[in-house]
Amino acid sequence: MKTLGLILENILEEIYTGKKLFTPESGTHEAMEKFQKIAKAISYADSEGLLEQCQFGIADFTDRLTFSRVMVTGGVTEKGHEFLRHRFSDSHQKVS
Repeated sequence: MKTLGLILENILEEIYTGKKLFTPESGTHEAMEKFQKIAKAISYADSEGLLEQCQFGIADFTDRLTFSRVMVTGGVTEKGHEFLRHRFSDSHQKVS
């Protein structure tokens, strides 16, 4: 199981390289559950100022908020670039 930090790092790298749309892999319950971690990581990055302009598609409002898709219409902010540089620097030092 990936940690939020690793999910966040992977998502920011994908956005930095041009990915804009994030959706579940399929319509299964398991795929939707897995996607919620990705959507929550993007929501966190957006709230922390690591991303510009995100739009969230909502699938369900019943027991809890369930995201169906996320569109990143902006990109990675300077703060997001700094986060990636810091994470890359940390992982590079651990390998050395």
